[in-house]
Amino acid sequence: VSHSRRTQTQANELSSMAKVTSSQQAEWNVVASKTYAEQAVWFLNGFWDELQGEGERVWGWVELFSKLDQEKGSGGSSLDEFWSHKFLESLGQTLTVIQMREQLRTIDVDSNKRMGVIEYLAFRFGKTVAQIIDAPQGDNKEEVAEAQTKVESAQKAVEEMVKLMQEQKEAAARAKSAADEARTTEAASQEAAAEAERLSDLAKSASDEAKNAAQIANSAAEEAQHTLAEVEAVAAPYRSAVAENEAALTELRKQESEYEEKKRVFEQKSQEGGVVQRNKAANELEQLKSEDPLPLRRAKINQQATLRRMEKVAAPFEAASAKAKSAADTATATAQAALQTAVAADAAAAEAGKSAELANQRKQEAEAARAAAESAANLADEAAKQAEQSAVDAEQMLREAEQLLEQVKSKGGVAHGAIFWMERSLAEKRKFMPSRRK
Repeated sequence: VSHSRRTQTQANELSSMAKVTSSQQAEWNVVASKTYAEQAVWFLNGFWDELQGEGERVWGWVELFSKLDQEKGSGGSSLDEFWSHKFLESLGQTLTVIQMREQLRTIDVDSNKRMGVIEYLAFRFGKTVAQIIDAPQGDNKEEVAEAQTKVESAQKAVEEMVKLMQEQKEAAARAKSAADEARTTEAASQEAAAEAERLSDLAKSASDEAKNAAQIANSAAEEAQHTLAEVEAVAAPYRSAVAENEAALTELRKQESEYEEKKRVFEQKSQEGGVVQRNKAANELEQLKSEDPLPLRRAKINQQATLRRMEKVAAPFEAASAKAKSAADTATATAQAALQTAVAADAAAAEAGKSAELANQRKQEAEAARAAAESAANLADEAAKQAEQSAVDAEQMLREAEQLLEQVKSKGGVAHGAIFWMERSLAEKRKFMPSRRK
C-alpha cells in the first residue's frame, strides 16, 4: 500500500489508542520497546506477503534510525521529536514545522512524543495497532532462533576477521615503518662510519705531521746545542782579550791622567813665583811636552797590542754568535710549528673520537631498528596467519548460516521477515570478506 493512498481516516484510526484494550496496550509497549531492527522484523513477519518487495527500503530506514539515534545507536527503540524531524527530512518530506509536528502526532501512536520504527511502518503502510499486535510471527520459532544464533555467530566471526584484518594491516604498516627506519638508520650508520674514517685519516695525518715536526725541532735543538758549544769554545779567548784590553785602557787612562796633571802643575808654576822659579817650571814643561813619559808610552803600546789581540779573536766569536742566533731562531720557529701541529693533531684526534662515538651510536640505532623490523615482521606474519584462518572460519560459518536459512525457508509457517533480515545481515557482513571469499 503506497503512502499516497492512505486516508486521513486511517491515520486517525492509527493514532487512537482508545480502541485498544489494556492487554493490547501492554503487548504494544513490548513491541515498541524492541530495537529498531527487531521492530522491523516483527512488522515484516506479520505482513510479508504484501511487503516482501519493501524489505530493502525497510532495511534502509532502520539504518537511518540507528544513525540518527545519538545515544543508543542500533540498540535504541525510538527517536525524540528533533531527530524524528531529521528522519522525515532525510526522506525528502519538506514540511513546515507545524505540518511536521502534526504528522508526528499522527505517527506517534502512544503519544509519548517519540517515534519508533514500528510506528513509522504502521503510518507508512496503513496498519492499526491491533493489526500489528496480532500479526503472525511464524510457527517455527525454535528453528528461527537456531538460525538467529547461527547468523549471530557468523556475524561475530566476520567482525573478528575484520578486527584481525585491521590488526594485520597495522602490523604490516609497523613492519614497513620499522624497515624504513632500519634503512634510514643503516644509511646514517654508514655515513657516520665514513665520517669517522675520514676524521681518523685526518688524525693520523696530523699525528704524522706532529712527529715530523718533533723530529725537525729535535734536530734544530741539537744544532743549537752544537753551535752553543762552538760559541763557548771561542768565547774564552775573546773574553780574555777583552779583559786585557780593558786593563790596558785603564792603565793608559791612568798614565794620561798623571801626564796631564804634571802638565797642569808645571803650567801653574810657570805662571807663579819668581823669575827663576817660573823659568825652571817652563823648561820642565817644555821637556814634558816634547816626549811622552815612559809609563805612558808603555801603556799606549800595551793597549794597542791588546786591541789587536781582541780584534783577532773577535771575528770567530762574532761568527759563532751569529750562527748560534740563527740556530736559536730556527729552533724557536720549529718549536712553534711543532706546537701548532700538535694542537692540530689533538683537534683531529678529538674530532675522530666524536665521530667514532657517533658511529657507535648509529650502529646501536641500526641494531635496534633491525630488531624492531624483525619483530614487526614476525608480528605481521603472525597477524597474517590469524587473519587468513579467521577468514576461512568466517566463510565457513557464513555458508553454514546461509544453508540453515535455506532449510528453514523451505518449511511451512516460516517467519519470512526474520529470515529476510538474517539473510540481509549476512549479505551486509559479506561486504567485509576478502574479495576472493565474497
